[in-house]
Amino acid sequence: MNEINTREAAWELLTEFTQSESLRKHALAVEACMRACARKFAAGSAEESLAEEEDLWGIVGLIHDFDYDRWPSLDDHPYKGNAILKERGWPEVISRAVMSHAEYSGVTRDTPMEKALFACDELAGFITAVALIKPSKSLAEVDVKSVRKRMKDKAFARKVNRDDIINGAAALGVDLDEHIALCIEAMKAIAAELALDGSAAKPA
Repeated sequence: MNEINTREAAWELLTEFTQSESLRKHALAVEACMRACARKFAAGSAEESLAEEEDLWGIVGLIHDFDYDRWPSLDDHPYKGNAILKERGWPEVISRAVMSHAEYSGVTRDTPMEKALFACDELAGFITAVALIKPSKSLAEVDVKSVRKRMKDKAFARKVNRDDIINGAAALGVDLDEHIALCIEAMKAIAAELALDGSAAKPA
């Protein structure tokens, strides 16, 4: 893998432009979901190429919103980020995937990786929101049933577009419940990094 598009370089890029802790955690959550999707959907033939695919998908998840903290308007995000990626020599496969996750960018989602990013983005945020209302503030208490129940409650996490979650899974060709379960498990693996391991509910 080219030195510029390593996981370390992606994390440096994210932290350079994103000061918000919640946005950094969202990036980590989407990265985890994307890595899980890569293991399931990436078309690698050898073990090495599958590992490279997983890294690539993870990096795309990690940096998909790296410009949002600084430029949150629809006029700027993800266009500013795209310009920075091109300026710094990031490969087209990454910059195009980042552009494709915005419905309004006009960039179509053609590859499994691009479809997975769209399918994971809003869902990762929604799973986080569900975990945060649990008494323990822990992903251990989150399951598919609790996510589906909250999706029906329009007042809950109202900024999360339910249609994006539903359509994203459909475009990826995966059953919605199956996709929710995959993302919950992926996020559970990094629950401590996301502060969704129950520690936030404990008194200091």
